[in-house]
Amino acid sequence: MIYDPNDWYWRADDGRVFASARQITVDETDADFIAFAEQQLPSSWPRDESGEQTYAELQRVLFPFRIAVDLKAYAFYLRDQVEHDGCPTTGITGMTEVRTDLNAQSLINRYHQAAAVNGAFTVPWVLEDRSTVLLDKAAIDLLFDQTSAFIAGTYTTYGDVIAQIDGGTITTIDQIDQAFGASLQRSRPVDIGWKS
Repeated sequence: MIYDPNDWYWRADDGRVFASARQITVDETDADFIAFAEQQLPSSWPRDESGEQTYAELQRVLFPFRIAVDLKAYAFYLRDQVEHDGCPTTGITGMTEVRTDLNAQSLINRYHQAAAVNGAFTVPWVLEDRSTVLLDKAAIDLLFDQTSAFIAGTYTTYGDVIAQIDGGTITTIDQIDQAFGASLQRSRPVDIGWKS
């Protein structure tokens, strides 16, 4: 069996078993784990500098693969994804949605600063179909305000989700998906900035 972090098991000395395909901790009696272990030895749960087999240490191993070891890690990943997936816009001629990846956020911030200094500042913005719209100060201010509110909203949702996890009212990944209105995508196509 070829190692695949997206469908693998890690076993701790205390009997905890992490199932990456399901992003849950099970025990050694889990039927799927037993079937896996008949074919392949699971990996040892990683240890921290004190020799403890912690969730944090396992998360370090799985972080590059966007695999969450618990509900809080899943909410962290999903909030980040939602922030960078784009947001709807209103009141800007020719634009109904804007990208919100780090590059777009940086451009919006720089344009907002430039327009604050020079009220006559304009700049073309490239849309997903590769056409452009010309943004003036009013449009840039709207774009800045709307993207800022959208991003702040992802943090508000995240805070609410974490509070509900701590309070025991959120107990599943599906509930987190419902709160954010999205599902985590472990792998994503490269975003080239346009679709057609």
